[in-house]
Amino acid sequence: MAPDRTYYEILQVAPDASTEVITSAYRTLMTKLKKHPDLGGDPMEAVAINLAYETLIDPAKRASYDAGLKSGKGPKEQTKTPKVERRRAPRRQIDATVTYCLGQDTEWHPGRVKDVSVLGVRIQSHTSLANGQHIVIAPPNSGATAVHGTVRWSRMFHPTIFERVYEAGVEFTDQITDIETRLST
Repeated sequence: MAPDRTYYEILQVAPDASTEVITSAYRTLMTKLKKHPDLGGDPMEAVAINLAYETLIDPAKRASYDAGLKSGKGPKEQTKTPKVERRRAPRRQIDATVTYCLGQDTEWHPGRVKDVSVLGVRIQSHTSLANGQHIVIAPPNSGATAVHGTVRWSRMFHPTIFERVYEAGVEFTDQITDIETRLST
């Protein structure tokens, strides 16, 4: 990332942009343009976008930042290395077919696990998942033990205009060190 970019350039807004425009640009960058690390974006770029947003959305910080830009002495981007949020456990990409059941429901739904860690999985399905739901995931290997967890986030996206796909992050009840073995067929 170029260190000479201003916060306005990072968020792709004009210097006289309103807070509504800044917020909209921030949300667009992080979600629709997938700059957020959970959506596949670069963590360092996400930190710069967050820093720019936090500065420009606060009137006092923005005034100080603008004054620094006008005097030519202010920083255009944070010069020290920003603290990057680290994941609690490393994730690995995987593509495994599973079935799952929600809460006390007796109906099993098909799904695909897209990435995995000892703490949880990212699952895709044609069935809507809601935050806070208890979920039981049955691995394809009939000899493997089912996995219990809680849906921590969910969203819907459209891989095609004819098909709705839901995605959710599931946090396991306990750490599962052999999750990849359980999910492999």
